Amino acid sequence: MRHIDRLIQEDPRLRGVDFQRLALRAKEDPREHWEELVQSSAPIVTTLARRLAAHLPEGVSVAEEVTREVFAAIADDDFAVLRSFVGYGKWTSLLLRLTQESSLLQKGRREREWPPLVDQGRPVVVLDDPDAPIGELDEGLEKLIDQEGERFLDALWKSVHILHRRDRLLLAMRYEQGLYLKELDTLFHLGTPRRVASLLEKARHGLQPFTAVVDAWSVPADQEEALLRRTLGVVFRERSLATHDDHQPAPAVPAH
Repeated sequence: MRHIDRLIQEDPRLRGVDFQRLALRAKEDPREHWEELVQSSAPIVTTLARRLAAHLPEGVSVAEEVTREVFAAIADDDFAVLRSFVGYGKWTSLLLRLTQESSLLQKGRREREWPPLVDQGRPVVVLDDPDAPIGELDEGLEKLIDQEGERFLDALWKSVHILHRRDRLLLAMRYEQGLYLKELDTLFHLGTPRRVASLLEKARHGLQPFTAVVDAWSVPADQEEALLRRTLGVVFRERSLATHDDHQPAPAVPAH
């Protein structure tokens, strides 16, 4: 991804590292290459963690702890994450996914953004603010998902799976991980948070099963975001959709 590639090119310690080859060597013999892998990859994880934590109450002070957590996860269960690395996905994209899934960062984001703002016991939805908290899904839509949603989730999984890697990451980070648009812009360098919102909107309209369900279920406009958070959360968490792989990917939604 462009922001990680630029980080590597700007850092003389990282510029000459072939991360794909290093990761594949470490996959074959994790203990032999572990120190080299950590030394080369840690600056990337720390930089990403600092960017993701910049808008949290704890600030960038958690970056080092997040870095330790990421490499502990890679080493856990006899290096299961590393041994399962296939190689056609970029190692640096896997580092990004593990970083944004850090429990330290997730906890801060969920405390900040979820549950939604409450005014006299009722959720507040600020429709003209693209960074407003995502509201809770209405009980009636929850029941529809429970009763009829399995086919919808299957179709949504297939639709998301063929998107370009960047667009899958945008959807996952926004709707499953709960990142702000400002944070997504910091990570992806797409110009402005409004540009990120526009790209998310285009990606969302490309999910034909979602648009069909919105029409069929007569989903109110202020519930569409909540429905995405609920359903894409299932897609990315429970169906093990690898956001760092590219299986016959579609072109990325143009950034301009």
